[in-house]
Amino acid sequence: MKHFLLITLAIAPLLGKENETAKRLEEAAAVFSEVMATPDKAIPQDLLEKAHCIVIVPGLKKGAFIVGGKYGKGYLSCRKKKGVGWSAPGTVRIEGGSVGFQIGGSETDVIMLVMNERGAEKLALK
Repeated sequence: MKHFLLITLAIAPLLGKENETAKRLEEAAAVFSEVMATPDKAIPQDLLEKAHCIVIVPGLKKGAFIVGGKYGKGYLSCRKKKGVGWSAPGTVRIEGGSVGFQIGGSETDVIMLVMNERGAEKLALK
C-alpha cells in the first residue's frame, strides 16, 4: 500500500496544470495516510494485502430535502497483473440520488476495497 501512496505523490506534481485534479489527488493521499496512521481505525493489513483495487474519494458530499443526492470525485488504483505493485491512479466519480422523507447534509471521506477482479469488472474498471 505504501507504493500506492508513493505513486500518488509522485504523479501529483505532473498534474500542475489542472490544479483541481492535483489538489484532489493530494487529498486522496492525505485521507489514506490519515486513516492508516490511526491504529484503531486503520484498514487491517491482511485486507489491504488481499485487495484487488482501492478507491479513495475525499469529500463525498450528500444532501437532501425530500429529494437527496450524493456526489464525489476520487481515484482508484489496482494491483498490477503480476500482483506486485499498484497501477497509476485513475479517476472515479460517485453520484446518486434518492427520494423519501429525508433532510440534511454531510461530507465524508470514502475508502473502498475491491477484493477481486469480478468486483472491479462490476465497477466498470476494466
